[in-house]
Amino acid sequence: MRSAAAISEHLDTRTAAIEVADLLEKAMDGPTDLVIVFASFHHRESFTEAIADIRQTLAPKTIVGVTAESVVGCDLELEGVSGLSAIAMHMPGVTITPWITTPKKPVPISRPDEIPEWIGLQEDTKAVFFFADPFSTPITRLLPALVNSRGDGGSLPIIGGMASGASQATHNRLFLDDQGMRSGGIGITISGPIDIECIVSQGCRPIGEHHRVTKVEGNVVLELGGKPALSVLNELAQNATPHERELLEGGLLLGGVIDEHKNHFGRGDFLVRSILGIDRKRKGIAAGEFYRLGKTVQFHVRDAQTAVEDLQLLLDTQQLDGKPLAGLLVTCNGRGRSLFHEDDHDLTIIRNRMGEIPIAGFFAAGEIGPIGGHSFLHGHTACLTLFRASHHE
Repeated sequence: MRSAAAISEHLDTRTAAIEVADLLEKAMDGPTDLVIVFASFHHRESFTEAIADIRQTLAPKTIVGVTAESVVGCDLELEGVSGLSAIAMHMPGVTITPWITTPKKPVPISRPDEIPEWIGLQEDTKAVFFFADPFSTPITRLLPALVNSRGDGGSLPIIGGMASGASQATHNRLFLDDQGMRSGGIGITISGPIDIECIVSQGCRPIGEHHRVTKVEGNVVLELGGKPALSVLNELAQNATPHERELLEGGLLLGGVIDEHKNHFGRGDFLVRSILGIDRKRKGIAAGEFYRLGKTVQFHVRDAQTAVEDLQLLLDTQQLDGKPLAGLLVTCNGRGRSLFHEDDHDLTIIRNRMGEIPIAGFFAAGEIGPIGGHSFLHGHTACLTLFRASHHE
């Protein structure tokens, strides 16, 4: 197995694509099975030509392209500036099955028995990578259908993110081989002798106590533990330390417990969602999730120090499995400089822990990765996928 990554800061799209293609060709020095290309919005209009240039040079079996607000690659996180990043892999014996979903021809969510064939699911499928336009993809319905597509009660790992290269519909660009798309999503089903591990670092920490949802209407949580939700939030703010108050001002989040059967809930046990607003009339809190009655929830704050510790801890456990073949990083638009106040933060930590590995990725409008054995759509996370040659097959 072999892999390589390359990145270019050139503002001219064709120049950037040729530079990336030449670097990858030299590093791969042989056949290429899969190339994934991430382009900042600066390259949106000429992305077709960029993909064609890279295809012509590397002749991969499959090439996928996604536009983004910002891209990452090698040791650079190019935030808000021109960037074209790509990763190439040669994986002998591995089956790569690409597929698409569009508004006109969507994955048949209402007919789940048809999904395995649609996505090329096999007994030895390790993961599905999925990149989609957020304006045209019903991700909240599609993602659970993909996760449960094995049909045996097992959970299929879905990894990827939402294109962030545009602020309105039809302005993102997605590519599969020679097919360009302005809507929908692209999947890559990976099966065979390869190990794929995805770690999800949330970068948030719980604050205050956890509570049960005792009254809820739609996405508005009205009562927590029998008290008005707004009163619980006000008490939290009053009892917070000065540092916690500072973090609260930076934005408050609400986390729902993933596994209710645990005896103790700590960092990483919650699926964290944004708080969308306050309903003062009903003393409720509008959440970016529909919580059921009895759900255990806890308020969270974004915290740079927690994000650092969390990522380092997850990477430390990965070191036991040896050096990966390659890495794919999908991180939140709200991480990077705005959270850490320094350049190339996450990539620096990854390199310090994992050494020099080919890595590429992008800042997404929503990240997809597994927590607690199930894949979810996240915000505020860094999802790092590590590829290793399989030792079990």
